[in-house]
Amino acid sequence: MGLGIGTLAAIAVAVLLLPGLSAASGTLVSATAATPPALRMSETMPAFLNGRVVQTVYEQGYFVGSTPTYNSTYGPEPLLPQAAVGVNATVFPSGGHHNATLWVLVPWWGPASAPYAPAYDPASYGIQEQCAPATIQICYDHPATIYVPGLGVVPLPGHDHLIAVNASGVDIWWNVAVDLIYKQSAWPTVTAFGQSGITSLGALVADQKAGLASPDLPTNVFLNFRVVVSNPSSQTIPSSPLLQQLEMMPSFYAGRVVQTVYEQGYYIGSNVSYNATFGPEPLFGAAELGTGPTTYPAPRSTIQPFYVLVPWWGPASTPYAPAYDPAAYGIQLDCAPANVQVCWDHPAEIAVPGLGTVPLPGHDHLIGTLAGHQDTWWNVVVVLVTNASAWPTVSVFGESGIVSVAALHHAQAMGDASADLPTNVFLNFWVE
Repeated sequence: MGLGIGTLAAIAVAVLLLPGLSAASGTLVSATAATPPALRMSETMPAFLNGRVVQTVYEQGYFVGSTPTYNSTYGPEPLLPQAAVGVNATVFPSGGHHNATLWVLVPWWGPASAPYAPAYDPASYGIQEQCAPATIQICYDHPATIYVPGLGVVPLPGHDHLIAVNASGVDIWWNVAVDLIYKQSAWPTVTAFGQSGITSLGALVADQKAGLASPDLPTNVFLNFRVVVSNPSSQTIPSSPLLQQLEMMPSFYAGRVVQTVYEQGYYIGSNVSYNATFGPEPLFGAAELGTGPTTYPAPRSTIQPFYVLVPWWGPASTPYAPAYDPAAYGIQLDCAPANVQVCWDHPAEIAVPGLGTVPLPGHDHLIGTLAGHQDTWWNVVVVLVTNASAWPTVSVFGESGIVSVAALHHAQAMGDASADLPTNVFLNFWVE
């Protein structure tokens, strides 16, 4: 794949023809206030509970319960371990390990060479899935990939959700247990006449005893949601120190580094759609460079621009090379490329004109406001940094390069960085 200078210029020209992204004005409010219907719909996913369908609202990014590592190429960012089946968690996202179990049901009755086939192509097997496979889209606050013994690291398969308690509507963490469903007759089905198949924990246990489903397979994955009940509690379980550390990522602001705390899954600002194969789940549009949003996760006056700086001074055939191999270019990145790991609450991939859909490139973060230190939605604006001398650098002597919005504008004027390139991606965080 290659995106040369000519294509870069074409992107810049196209962007200039799109509506401008100016800094939002007005008083900032909590991102939880006046949530538009599109975001509320995106956050809500179904689950089976005691033979019926309930709605769950996702409140936080997923957590992988294994010890994270560090790599100096990515500055202070902890690199998360891989989500995995057959691995027990060793660290936990909340104090006191107040976690319930979320059983993830995966259709597994395909041919011997590909028993997982129904998970990735449910329409061919005449079933619906509550959560689409990651080959279609990544469900809200779910990991993009998972390690499966015998298969390796694969896109998260399509699946249904099963819970045994409503946790009084409290926002808690749920540890995922995977169950492989071996017979289509056991698959949860909703019709006008009611539900059948595994729609309760009792039904799951009975089918496990009958050999229609595997034993519970542990994972190191935790998802965060609350079950919608008539009077849901706003209580949340305190975060563990490790989770607090993982949620925190650096950004450059006014010539210095500040810490930002991520509070919500990312949002794609394109119209959601539906596909009967995946039940009531909305299918998001793809994250795209050069495409402005058409829907918003909060009132537009509360949304700020969030500059994502991508190193783009590699050879003409692969100008993006520094974004995927920063060590070879002697730089650090705030956020690792998605072929290394997916940063907290970031999309795993993005569509780039001339390249197609690629893993999210490594990048640095730049903001022009502290937004009152409130939990705020930010619209991603990409800037391609085309001169290594302009790349943000932190040393014992201080910061240099594009470490402020003023420095960004200067680099753009000098031809060391591209024009602002819009995206339809929104991230949610507050600045410490």
